[in-house]
Amino acid sequence: MAVAVPKKNLSEWHSPSTRPEVIHELIHGVDRYNPTNLPFMEEYLLSQIKEGQYDIFANLAILKLYQFNPQHSNPDIIIHILIKALSSTVHGPDFNLSLGLLREPTAILHDIESDDEALSILMPYLTNLHELVRTCQFTKFWKEFNGESEAANILKTRYLPSHSTPIDDLRFQFSLSIASCFSTISLNQLSRWLDLSSSEVSGYVEKIGWDVEGDKAVVPKNGDNDVKAGVVKENVQLSQLTKLVAAAGY
Repeated sequence: MAVAVPKKNLSEWHSPSTRPEVIHELIHGVDRYNPTNLPFMEEYLLSQIKEGQYDIFANLAILKLYQFNPQHSNPDIIIHILIKALSSTVHGPDFNLSLGLLREPTAILHDIESDDEALSILMPYLTNLHELVRTCQFTKFWKEFNGESEAANILKTRYLPSHSTPIDDLRFQFSLSIASCFSTISLNQLSRWLDLSSSEVSGYVEKIGWDVEGDKAVVPKNGDNDVKAGVVKENVQLSQLTKLVAAAGY
């Protein structure tokens, strides 16, 4: 597992190295709007799910095709895209970008004449989970996620088993957010935010490249959690100052 510190280079987010060339050509060319390409794009999404990869722009291309061709909408694919967006970033725009391309679940189901209620149940649930993630309410997130609601049960039994490491992905994203705010944090607090037992948290901290010192986790300096005082020097010429004083006289 990579070291959990905020990334400064977004190239992998924009153009992941795992993206096949044929997919790259599809989503950046005129064929992006060709509905006959949907099976290839959906198959690529399923490979992302299986291999633990992520390509937000390819997934948005699928939703854009659904937007233009609502009769081809696949509720299961939509839910998987939202799950990938939820588990792949905390403060990024991915989830809201995906949601912005979707209509109300009832309208989607009406267009494809489906009576499967999973989409109607899960969309508001996933939206709520995203809001908890976005506002860093991690303890509340795990309470909702581990709950026994109908939506939670559908998510955990029908959809998450297809994803390679969804829980680890969520924990890693939460760790990135924590790393941007803390240089040290108590293991007790960290265990609540990452939904880990007291016996598991130390091992996880070392796994993501942080250090353990006593009852605290030490986060590597990453530019966000090591604030340094800056000295700003301004060079004001006398000619500029006299103009300012003269202007103030009016």
